[in-house]
Amino acid sequence: MPPVKIMTLLIMTTMVVAHAAAETSNRSRASAHIFGPGVISGPDGDMAPSFASGGSRLYFTRSYPDTSAIMVSDKKGASWSTPVVAAFSGHWRDLELAIAPSGAYAIFASNRPHPGQTDSLHATYFGQPQSGGNLWKIDFESGSSVPYPLPPSVNDGNSVWTPSISGNNNLYFMKTDSVSGRFRLHVANDDGGKYRHVDTLPFSTGAFNDVDPSIDTNEKFLVFSSDRGASVSGSKPGPERLFIAFNPRSPDALVCAMEIPGWTNKTESQIESRFSPDERTLYFSSRHPDNAAGRSAKATWNQGSINIWMIPFQPDLWRTAEGASAACRAHA
Repeated sequence: MPPVKIMTLLIMTTMVVAHAAAETSNRSRASAHIFGPGVISGPDGDMAPSFASGGSRLYFTRSYPDTSAIMVSDKKGASWSTPVVAAFSGHWRDLELAIAPSGAYAIFASNRPHPGQTDSLHATYFGQPQSGGNLWKIDFESGSSVPYPLPPSVNDGNSVWTPSISGNNNLYFMKTDSVSGRFRLHVANDDGGKYRHVDTLPFSTGAFNDVDPSIDTNEKFLVFSSDRGASVSGSKPGPERLFIAFNPRSPDALVCAMEIPGWTNKTESQIESRFSPDERTLYFSSRHPDNAAGRSAKATWNQGSINIWMIPFQPDLWRTAEGASAACRAHA
């Protein structure tokens, strides 16, 4: 190849690499912003978005002082329709719906009574009586709108929450630990929906409250919230922040803190993480105020309730981000 062409190629290659590095750096510095202000993120507590139909239909939890319901909204162009209560929700305290990557079914948490019973579920955690929860499944492909409870291998108590489903239908969830009283994360291998075998994720030891798992399709990483790093006393959680666990089923899982750029208030929890269908956007919920330029502080939806936030997501960035632990940087 002639020297001039070689030099030109080297310059072009350098420019491409520099552009890619700048783009990655920009993505790593991207700030979180509110998802669907005034429509999806409203004046009540909104969290746990889950997408169906290629991202054109959205299910999420809307919480009120005494209950919560699963809402549904459809995308119309660049906007979302006014959310309505899903046909299978609205009577019991339903929350945290997760849709299987195949779209065939969904699993959600609820305090609704099991078949043959009449009383809603109750539990004790954080040292006091609470509304209980078990995991329920609804089959979309069958056309049935009647949810049914998962087997006792998963629902082995009244404090079982936050399902997340991998590409091969393995189920991740959280439940209260009988020894520490804190929440720990678990995985149940799919076996035709029977989930005969349940494992506790090794990194979730009960030393902290680990909550709200969100697994990627291929089970390579898991985003969750935890009060690890906060001052933990008893079972009541401290502020819960986002973490990512690489190779989460391994005894050698690598857990890295996820510092969100521009996140000024360290006392507000970051919870209920979820991925977009392409796993390039991370959603989570918080009471952190929205201080975006030009945003009205008096907007009806911006009054300190839990809102859904979103941020561009590349998992490996959290190994090299400013403030990452030495262990995380060593595995970058």
